Amino acid sequence: MQEFNLIDESWIRAMTKDCKIKEVSIKEILLNSHEFAGLAGETKTQDFAIFRFLLAIMFTVISRYDIDGNSVVLEDENKDFMMNQWREIWDMGHIPSKPIENYLKQWHDRFWLFDDEYPFYQSTVVKAKKGTYATSAKLIGTMFESNNKQRLFADRIEDGKVLSYPEAARWLLHLNSFDDIASKSPVTPKRPWVGHLSLIAVKGKSFFETILLNLPAGLDSERGVFHEKPSWENDNNIDEFNRLIPVPDNEAALLSLQSRRIMLNREADNVNGYYISGGDYFEDTELFDREYMTLWLAYKEKGGGKNAVLKFKPKVYTSAKKVWRDFGSVVGLKIDEEDSSTSKRPGIINWLENLRYDGIIDRSYMLNIVTAAVIYDYGQATSLPVKDTISDSLNFHVQLLGDSQKEYCRQILMEIEKCEKAAYWVGILYKSLQVASGRADKDAKTELSGEADSKLQFYDDIDRPFRLWLASISSEEDINEACISIEKKLRNIAFNFGNSISRQADKQVIFSHREIPVFSPDSKKQNAAEYISKALNLYFAKIAKIFDKAGDLNGETDKGRSGI
Repeated sequence: MQEFNLIDESWIRAMTKDCKIKEVSIKEILLNSHEFAGLAGETKTQDFAIFRFLLAIMFTVISRYDIDGNSVVLEDENKDFMMNQWREIWDMGHIPSKPIENYLKQWHDRFWLFDDEYPFYQSTVVKAKKGTYATSAKLIGTMFESNNKQRLFADRIEDGKVLSYPEAARWLLHLNSFDDIASKSPVTPKRPWVGHLSLIAVKGKSFFETILLNLPAGLDSERGVFHEKPSWENDNNIDEFNRLIPVPDNEAALLSLQSRRIMLNREADNVNGYYISGGDYFEDTELFDREYMTLWLAYKEKGGGKNAVLKFKPKVYTSAKKVWRDFGSVVGLKIDEEDSSTSKRPGIINWLENLRYDGIIDRSYMLNIVTAAVIYDYGQATSLPVKDTISDSLNFHVQLLGDSQKEYCRQILMEIEKCEKAAYWVGILYKSLQVASGRADKDAKTELSGEADSKLQFYDDIDRPFRLWLASISSEEDINEACISIEKKLRNIAFNFGNSISRQADKQVIFSHREIPVFSPDSKKQNAAEYISKALNLYFAKIAKIFDKAGDLNGETDKGRSGI
């Protein structure tokens, strides 16, 4: 029985330009993309899962149809066809209806959420072959509630864990992208490919722009023609779990990779659970030619010695790290020019640079880079439960991507490095205050939990000023003057932060004359106030040295010392 076709039914959450949330169908979100601001799902990771699915449709359509909806067959002699299609659509300002309608009409039967033969993003064999059963509570990406125990602080009560068809469809795509490896029947699945990624994309001024800016139709045209074929065109009712496949040779296949064999279970027009097991996977993690939506990390294989080959793998995100601190990974640079060979730009950033170089987007275009990732609990290696989901954004001018602007980028990286050094001394100051209060060992090597928290708080304090500064930088501005400006702000924030945490020390300890087991070079014991005073003065001196471009202190250290 066929029910709930995703081409026609409303299920994708999108935001209109007047900031209203609306559920729309596949056809509506694509053909009216210029009227929407963007996706607005329950989480940013869900938005990425749905966005990759929509991009797979777009790659397929522009490779098979011209603007008027006429079928074409790509050959090596017309390998620039997709890029020419892209340019025409960009100039139109909206996605043409004929090619979309023709494709969706042809494959309409593959988009039924419930179907006896080809259910969307599902496989009928997983239920028959005794795949692991889970309730819909685990399908919900804000919970990932296991079958063994309930979430202590769940965002839904029991009735809210039974899903409507639209919500189930959204979380179905999310599960396929970010599932854990807890299911064991009939096999333990591999982690989904998208779950490996530190996802990165660029957001345009409308959802139409967002689609086109993340559709690198001409990024690798020199490789020749690869025919786009998304996974839903295949027969996924395969009696094989954890199927090893070659690395997909086209973007549509990679973006729609079926990492799981899933079958939704429904009751009374709702989804109350699902059957699941391992789907398709590949071993090669070096998708330089295909995976363009991730940050990369350089590494050398163990045991290779000096001759070990440099390789790249998707970078693992931490929930505490701001994306601007990874600016080097975003633009593919390091401070040392010779060391930049160990950096790799995300494919989407190369694509944007090509658009700027060709004059398709203006050199003053402000990029809004968005990132997202799922954080797995690697301490539970047998199940890899999802511990957290994170997202962030970053704005900077596209002109910074040009070769002529590498020096600007390196200056930015230097300022980020100075922030890292300042955070280090924040941690040292915090530990000194703990030592003075008798709560920590002066020679302890491990980082205190409060020490880590103090660093995070410092990064929170400098977060907005640094983001605004980065967004303001252009090639028309003297980069040295720009660095002087931000260093003055950062130094002031660091001084004030040192004052703040010193005031939080135990007043009874600070103003007492009790001696503590801390010794000065002349072997005389110090009291707490004396020790804190020296620690704070050392902190101010280090901060002033780090932000050396800020110039004279203008009495700021004296102001800082007043904190004790």
